[in-house]
Amino acid sequence: MTVRDTPRRARPSGLSIRAARVLRGVVTGYLRTGQAVASDVVQRHGRLQVSTATVRVVMGELTAAGLLAQPHASAGRVPTESGLRVYVDHLLRTRGPSVSDRSALAATLKAAGSRPQAVLRAASRHLAGACTMPAVGRTPRRADAIVERIELLPLGARRVLAVCVFESGEVADRVVDLDEPAQPEVLTRARNLFAERWSGRPLTAIRAALRAQLDQAEQADPERRLLDLGERALPEVETPDEAVLVEGRTHLLATVDDERLRALGALEDKRLLLQLLDGLAADGPRVIFGGETGRPALEACTIVCAPYGDGQRPRGAVAIVGPVRMNYSRIIPWVGYTADAISGILHAGRAA
Repeated sequence: MTVRDTPRRARPSGLSIRAARVLRGVVTGYLRTGQAVASDVVQRHGRLQVSTATVRVVMGELTAAGLLAQPHASAGRVPTESGLRVYVDHLLRTRGPSVSDRSALAATLKAAGSRPQAVLRAASRHLAGACTMPAVGRTPRRADAIVERIELLPLGARRVLAVCVFESGEVADRVVDLDEPAQPEVLTRARNLFAERWSGRPLTAIRAALRAQLDQAEQADPERRLLDLGERALPEVETPDEAVLVEGRTHLLATVDDERLRALGALEDKRLLLQLLDGLAADGPRVIFGGETGRPALEACTIVCAPYGDGQRPRGAVAIVGPVRMNYSRIIPWVGYTADAISGILHAGRAA
């Protein structure tokens, strides 16, 4: 697997080299201390060959452009969300995980086995430890999962346990209440019909096909009963609690402040996290600042996320969710590399 170092991208148009260096100096200082950054600090740490007075002038220009803000009249500057966006997209220098880091992740994932959910849980836990921030994993989408077979087991006169076995080895079961007694020969015919027509197809495609055939079937059609049982046996789409894994919450408690506590609260809203992760683009790590989501619960957070897949389609995502002040240069490549590692395992399993 290749390590993807994030290349430095061209600075945004309209931003001079000097302004870019000053912006980087303010952002890095703020991320390090959480305090407003003064011009002399930027001049000293940025090794700028200009006076502090010149730095103050540039900081004023960046403030007028909406990239910096001045909390108090005599204070230094802090980056705005727009300034952070320019920094992350154009000025950040990152480097992928080291050889030993990659080996440790590979060993962790190998020990987890081949089941996607187990791999994702192990990867999320490892990612949280590597980044010392909470990690979130979106489990492989059940709607896209390939169904291998359906088992129908009688539980009583009018109840059946329907067990859906997926190609990945994962299972989902549900109890189906029947309108009439469950006859063993009917259960066998329903299972065989399912295997003949729909085995090896994604869950959503099977559900759509079953519904279409039910809509076309006459009430007196003897096959209708089998189709109805097959549709009711299919599992529902997973709930947010089932779909979202959270590892490493305690990392936010190492240093307690308002920003970290708000990030901790956001981790409890799995429905919101699920919507966010399901809306990701198809490839590459991405940084989402809380204000960009339009969700008040995420305003004090940053989400660094990347999708994983099986070589054919996206299956889920991994993310770091934490305060705005985080180590982007380390976390962004770690998230991207972890997603790639999960994808590699799923692709190998599919090929096998």
